[in-house]
Amino acid sequence: MTMYLYSKIIENMKPSIDIDSLRSEHESDEQWQVRRSFMLEHKDNFDEDELVTLAQLYTNIEFLGCRYPVETMKRIAKLAEKVSAKYKESRKNKLKRTFVEASDAAEQKAKRTFKQ
Repeated sequence: MTMYLYSKIIENMKPSIDIDSLRSEHESDEQWQVRRSFMLEHKDNFDEDELVTLAQLYTNIEFLGCRYPVETMKRIAKLAEKVSAKYKESRKNKLKRTFVEASDAAEQKAKRTFKQ
């Protein structure tokens, strides 16, 4: 038996990952759908532990604004290209959040005049 054939047999013996069992109780529906899409896209390429970790890194970046070492960010960006494009397209017509630094907000509040 060739090495290629042997590796294909072993690959097909990988236990399937039950993606839907991996939802965290604290995840919003939106976050879960994005993380689930990422895992479904890559479930055949990684073992369960690595898949869950990569998907969590992606959602941390996307929803929480987390940053990781450059190589990690590049890897996640490459893996998330399709999922990210679909998610951003779905967000096009939704309300967008604007973040303001606390110092700017305090300055604006201090400049207000209140009539009595």
